[in-house]
Amino acid sequence: MNRRTETILKVLRSRAARFMALFFILLSVTAVIMSSFVEFQAFRPLFQAIIHFSSAVFLVEYVLRIYSAPALTPDRTAFRSRIRYVFSFYGLVDLVAVIPFVLTYFYWDPEIVHIIILPYVFTVFKLIRYSTAFQLILKVMNTVRSELFTAFTACLIVICFSAIMVYYVEKGAQPEVFRNIGDSMWWAVITFTTVGYGDIYPVTPLGRILCAFISFIGIAMLAIPTGIISSAFISIMKDKLSGKD
Repeated sequence: MNRRTETILKVLRSRAARFMALFFILLSVTAVIMSSFVEFQAFRPLFQAIIHFSSAVFLVEYVLRIYSAPALTPDRTAFRSRIRYVFSFYGLVDLVAVIPFVLTYFYWDPEIVHIIILPYVFTVFKLIRYSTAFQLILKVMNTVRSELFTAFTACLIVICFSAIMVYYVEKGAQPEVFRNIGDSMWWAVITFTTVGYGDIYPVTPLGRILCAFISFIGIAMLAIPTGIISSAFISIMKDKLSGKD
């Protein structure tokens, strides 16, 4: 059985299998996008057929990956290896990709099918397994995960502090706008990220000063994770070019 699982895993990792998987991923995602255009509604049955057939291919791949999971972790029992894969990130993404194929057999009402296919957009995450660019991004993020966690925690603290402050400053002048701290949290996020949709903003002098302050702080704070990620990218690329990786 170990030899069989190793053979299946080798086939799944082969260049032909990777090319086929990429082809069906891109084809199915394209079908989902095109089916949203009114101009192509006449081809909607074709798009659904493409999605359905791609899901059938993903279902076969999903079953084979579950079956070959013990080859990935030979130090574990077959059952534990398969359970580990099923609840892993890639396992959950692979499961989402086969949901339309399975559920449309039970619910073929057009409206229900439309809802079932909705989470199918997460199939795009299957590209992570087959794309070296995505793999590099994941490696970079994993390398600096503790630094990023610290930076984003600091950003969250600033956002929460600003939201509470602006709520008590503005609620008297704009009770219908700053109804609660949840509304002011939305203001803090769009101000901190310097997006500024303009749907909610302070009108009092103190509130405007706070708005300017958090905007400047946001520019500085958002530069921190950008610098961390850029530094990690440069470090990994240097190692790769020098042959260390």
